[in-house]
Amino acid sequence: MINQNQLIVFKVGLLQIVLAALLMIFLLRCTNKESHPQESATVNTAAAQDSNKNKPNLVNTDYIPIASYYPEETKQKLRELEKLNFEEGTLGNQLLDFLKKGDNDLGDEFKFIDLRFEKRNADINEKFAHEILDLATILNHFPNIKIKLMCYTDNVGDEKVNEKLSEDRGLAIRKKLAAAGIDENRVVVKGFGEKFPVGDNKTYDGQLINNRIEMMLLSK
Repeated sequence: MINQNQLIVFKVGLLQIVLAALLMIFLLRCTNKESHPQESATVNTAAAQDSNKNKPNLVNTDYIPIASYYPEETKQKLRELEKLNFEEGTLGNQLLDFLKKGDNDLGDEFKFIDLRFEKRNADINEKFAHEILDLATILNHFPNIKIKLMCYTDNVGDEKVNEKLSEDRGLAIRKKLAAAGIDENRVVVKGFGEKFPVGDNKTYDGQLINNRIEMMLLSK
């Protein structure tokens, strides 16, 4: 029969074996991490790349200095617009960044990001109309700017109907800009309908992307 001293010795020996096994497992894990640092970095890099794929391809500028050669009057107008803090990535933010950089090239395209219409018509959803008002604010600050609105739809329905729908949406934007004090002669509208898709019309997400309004500077 095992006496009390033998039982204690047995328990101590068993505890030592368990601790030795745990120590061995810990050392093996440390060795594996040290021997494959590049593999871990590669995985992290791949994950970052996958994450970036889901981000919109927008001008990402936390801060862009105003072009130094601008006259003081122009700089002051741009400073006033900076204070409005247009939402990052939206049309107003895109256009303001472009003007601050002082690029003289025309033909650059800007995109309405949040703008929405009611179902399949040209009625602007007022909950998502802030980009039009932001654009009006910029155009009021710079009366020489003229723009062109290029309007597109998905391919659901009749082609001719979609072409008219796209034009009507552009005209609705121009009308709202006019209500904010912008001369309609400064806004050219072109409806392309379902032409020139940028997304897959076979998918819902693709259709959402194809129903879009883009803007081009004609003069500034």
